[in-house]
Amino acid sequence: MINPRISPIKNLLETLIDRIRGFKYGEKGIISIELNESTSKSEIETLVSKLDHRMTLRFYDAFYGLQKDDKPWPHGDNGAFTDVTMKSGRLVAKRGNHGGYKDGGKWLKISKQELIDTIFKSRDFNFGKIKIESRLIRTQWVKSMNSKVLVAYYHDISEINSQKT
Repeated sequence: MINPRISPIKNLLETLIDRIRGFKYGEKGIISIELNESTSKSEIETLVSKLDHRMTLRFYDAFYGLQKDDKPWPHGDNGAFTDVTMKSGRLVAKRGNHGGYKDGGKWLKISKQELIDTIFKSRDFNFGKIKIESRLIRTQWVKSMNSKVLVAYYHDISEINSQKT
């Protein structure tokens, strides 16, 4: 059994540092956005422009790693499930399929235009949607009655849901 040592002072300091850094806590958010053959490049560009360090964009890149004669399939054996986020002001992507990551699981730089083009090209292979998920800030063990509870703190991305993409 895990017996984490709970430090209320450490938890308080971490929370205070988060506030100083401007982090706003929220529920784990998953926002589904329509993505289909009628989705334009400018709509995708608007969506990509909203990305920041608080969120991860998730979609299926049906053309990643395809051989010359291969045809793309929705969520198929070829292609890659792709996560994109913003780190140090740059877009980075991690790709995987069948439970493993491609490129050694590293976050690799991707240009805004490359991302827009990739999403646009793969828009018919994502079962009609693309997702934005809030990123985890931290977890903390908190004492609750006679037990310990692991609490997850996520970035608040609720304003994305209220914005039109």
